[in-house]
Amino acid sequence: MSEWDYTSYWRKNYEAREAVAWGSSMLAGTAVQLITEMPVTPYLITLGVQAGFALAAIPRALRVHRAKACLVGADLSFITLEEVIELVKRHPHEFYFGEAFPWRQRHGQYAFELQAMDIEAIIGKRGRRNAEVKGTKWIHGIGMDEEEPCFRPADQRSIHHLVLGTTGAGKTRWFDLAISQCIARGEPVIVIDPKGDKGLAETCERTCRAMGKASLFKYFHPAHPDKSVRLSLTKNYGRATEVASRVAVLMKSEAGDPFQAFAQMSLNSVIQAMLICNILPTLVGLRRTLEGDVPGLTIKVVMAFGSKVFGEDEFARMADSAILSAKVRNTEEKAKVLRKVYYNDIAKVEANTDLEGLLTMLEHERSHFSKMIAGLLPILVMLTSGEMGPLLSPHIDDEDPRRISDLNSVINADQVLYLGLDSLADPMVGSTIGSLALADLASTAGEIYNHRLPKPVNIFVDEAAEVINDQLIQLLNKGRGAGINLYIATQTIADFKARMGDEAKAMQVLGNANNIICLRILDTDTQEFVAKKMTPTRYKYVMRTQGNSAGEGGVVQGGNVGERLMQEEGERFPTALLGELPDLEYLAVFAGGDIRKGRLPILTGPTAN
Repeated sequence: MSEWDYTSYWRKNYEAREAVAWGSSMLAGTAVQLITEMPVTPYLITLGVQAGFALAAIPRALRVHRAKACLVGADLSFITLEEVIELVKRHPHEFYFGEAFPWRQRHGQYAFELQAMDIEAIIGKRGRRNAEVKGTKWIHGIGMDEEEPCFRPADQRSIHHLVLGTTGAGKTRWFDLAISQCIARGEPVIVIDPKGDKGLAETCERTCRAMGKASLFKYFHPAHPDKSVRLSLTKNYGRATEVASRVAVLMKSEAGDPFQAFAQMSLNSVIQAMLICNILPTLVGLRRTLEGDVPGLTIKVVMAFGSKVFGEDEFARMADSAILSAKVRNTEEKAKVLRKVYYNDIAKVEANTDLEGLLTMLEHERSHFSKMIAGLLPILVMLTSGEMGPLLSPHIDDEDPRRISDLNSVINADQVLYLGLDSLADPMVGSTIGSLALADLASTAGEIYNHRLPKPVNIFVDEAAEVINDQLIQLLNKGRGAGINLYIATQTIADFKARMGDEAKAMQVLGNANNIICLRILDTDTQEFVAKKMTPTRYKYVMRTQGNSAGEGGVVQGGNVGERLMQEEGERFPTALLGELPDLEYLAVFAGGDIRKGRLPILTGPTAN
């Protein structure tokens, strides 16, 4: 095609009129032939020429008609859970993204033209907006005749997905489709949902049931403790300092970093002492110790370490002798006596710097110590009060019949964990649990990276701005080597900036998501962010000119009318149209510049019992 060729499908269908005209002339010629006695040969020659012109016009007329007919868009589509499972079986190395077509320069050209036109004038009453349907349906209609199932290589999930969309645009329905595929592949799935969406939980459960593996589904929700598993978010760590840092980072200290640093040091000392005593660190245990049981833990750790150095019986005699001679009256005095025993006897044989951290805490003035950890205790209280205590600090040897789980076990056993945070009812606790879960996942990913063969681990984070932290950025940056596939959903990029308090960190999140699924977004900054991911292009348009002139004396008059085919640079996908996408329709910008305009089917299937 020549660079000077240009046609618009949105004009009147002149090709159809041409075909009708030639058809009418054929009928007229035939009528004349029947009425008169004209020679047959000229008639047949004329009829053949007319038929040739009519047949040549019909395909062009149909092309214009089909282009206009597609502008009405498509109705909602549905896909059953059984069909999703069958898709996964037929395409084991691909991931399904609904129905879509590649968005090329010509589609941008069509959108460029249609934005300057009255759609109702082009396609009639069908072009009127339906009050029940949000968005502009012709956006997808301009390429609907090219629509086909959209598959992408499954291994490209490891470069992470960012799902953008305003409330009600279809983020949850996209999660439904993606989660069901991951479960059907037999891969571990962890869903972190601040809202506690019942639909996502049901999707997880019914997909597990459809795969014949209902026991793999685990459910956690603070508002439904009777149905929840008990979840330990402090069980997995490579070094004890990891647990201290993941708890201390939740502390928001208005006084500055020194308070956070002191809280982290205190947590680390307590955790190290617990490990010497073979006590699994839990949130309840940390709270109890920091609130006033430092002496009790000191006694346990000195006795445990002393027994290791001197033998249990010999050290017991040494400790009893020192305690009896000091005539102690309470636990704190007993702890101070054992501290002296450590420095006078144990440290000379074998010193332990981890234990000494707790002994330093014992020496700290009580009121000053309480002030220094004043920002930490409220967090521990929130996470351990009422039902939260047994939910987040489970003990194997208690009588609670609810199952105990942790994120490492979920990944190892290819299980599915739905983690509802109930942020609407209690946003602070919900955000804190989510941040702890992400920190635990980062630690687990590090352990996989260092010691195990990676496998696909799918982590879905809805309303990610509620829980985003430094550990999520680490997972985005380095999680690929551990097989981590992240799917992050948010409404606007401003949510990340507000949460992180730092635009540079927010851009780290956005920059590490190579695949962007953009549903309807109204925020202009977010629209511009998506638009910048696409290279600009050039669009054609016709410039019409006219003018007139007068000769000397005004006697001779002249005029001119002209048309020029012009070009100008424009956006490949007009930014403003991102705010007009109908529900469940998206623009996908995949890694490498592959741009798809698509729509999502609604997942249907048997409801969970």
